[in-house]
Amino acid sequence: MASSKLKAFTKKRPPFFWWILAHALAICFATLSWILSLSIFNNPQIPSNYRMLERIGLAPKPLCFDVLEVPSGESLAPDTIYKKYQWMMDSTHKKTLRELNITLKRAYIDNYSEKKPIYVEGLYSVMQVRPLTKDDFFHPGVAVRLQAMVKPSDSSAMMGSYPVILEYMIPNEEKAAFSWFKPGDQIPIRQIPHCASIIHVSNIGTIKEPVVNLTVVPIARGGLSIGPNTVDTTSPENINPSARFPLFLNASKPWVNPCRFLHQETRERQARWHFARSTDYS
Repeated sequence: MASSKLKAFTKKRPPFFWWILAHALAICFATLSWILSLSIFNNPQIPSNYRMLERIGLAPKPLCFDVLEVPSGESLAPDTIYKKYQWMMDSTHKKTLRELNITLKRAYIDNYSEKKPIYVEGLYSVMQVRPLTKDDFFHPGVAVRLQAMVKPSDSSAMMGSYPVILEYMIPNEEKAAFSWFKPGDQIPIRQIPHCASIIHVSNIGTIKEPVVNLTVVPIARGGLSIGPNTVDTTSPENINPSARFPLFLNASKPWVNPCRFLHQETRERQARWHFARSTDYS
């Protein structure tokens, strides 16, 4: 019964009906393919999209620019970094922070063809260091965890730690490079020549005492000097968009806000001075 109705249906339709139907389906398929292609090419930060682009040899590769040709962008010191991002550390702004990280990662993979980079600068102290592996955003290379150091407004005060942490990723093939960094070493970072661009923002503190954690990558040829050695920056290879941040596992543990100890050394020095005065009976 059903087959007879189908035959009757097809006989009643003129030949051009099937021609129009075939072309309509072809147009729909072409439109869908075009939309999907645009989505894949415009979002290489999505792991499945990047793997598909790699299969056809069209996956974007982050470049290592010449220092004089790096994309222009704003440069942030530790205090400005904190003011710019600390309000996002609240749980009510998770969506905003997630969208920011998507934009930062996509801009880096696309070599900042549409978005400008955001650079960091300032004085930082080495906390931890480790080599990059296949589970990281790229490898080979080295990751250095740095604590921002800021001098208080009181010119007589000593440099103190600040609630801004950098995870400085350096694409480099020197296997011994991670052994050159020692905890406590101080490293000045400048927009030129380092060109360290932010690719991820996270909070490793608490809601009441946020600590801004930035993952940065230098995008210019050159290197980061540490003692007598220089870790040269190369173009990163083996991009892994599915890698997790932050890079250091213990970065997600409860954190004591280093701002509490910003003037600790100064206070201790003053306490010793007052104690000496109070015990001076001469």
